[in-house]
Amino acid sequence: MSDCCQDVLLDSNAYFRLGISIHPLLHQTFGTSPKYSLHVLAELDDEYGTSVRLRHKFAWVSQVEYRNDRKTKRYELRGNDRTDAINAFSFLLAYADEHKINLSREDLKALAVGFVKGIPVVTDDRGMTQVADANSIECWNTVKLLRLMVTAGRTDMDKVVEILEYWNYEKDLPMPPNKLRQLYKEYFGEDCPI
Repeated sequence: MSDCCQDVLLDSNAYFRLGISIHPLLHQTFGTSPKYSLHVLAELDDEYGTSVRLRHKFAWVSQVEYRNDRKTKRYELRGNDRTDAINAFSFLLAYADEHKINLSREDLKALAVGFVKGIPVVTDDRGMTQVADANSIECWNTVKLLRLMVTAGRTDMDKVVEILEYWNYEKDLPMPPNKLRQLYKEYFGEDCPI
């Protein structure tokens, strides 16, 4: 990874929360120093395809334009990185089991990739964040990602407010309302609109 480019891996929930509102979400890089490049794992499509709940709630994910956006930015490991990620997956799974943290296979793989490649993983999942913190994996929440996107000119405050209102309408806030309001104030310097 060079100083000028920063890969960022979105977990499934972060993608589902942002992909419909900022489109194309993955295809376009943003920022200058560093330049951020958002990615998802190929397993996102597997997880989506096997979950009736996800297919019902996020029907837009199956549309061609969104599938094409994901295809261009799938994060895949090869060679030694792949082997290292398999090993990391194993010890992250053992840690999660030992601490009774219930994470999906996809969640653990995202953390393993973040660990091996030293890249941030965007997640609002409390369990993922606990495992990441204990294993020195950098995690960002979706509010922080939105702040970086605003700062870099990839989106604007009107779109951020629209996204928050959408999450609220869908009853899909990424965290408890008080925590969301606190982070929003911290990152944007103003009161949260919801």
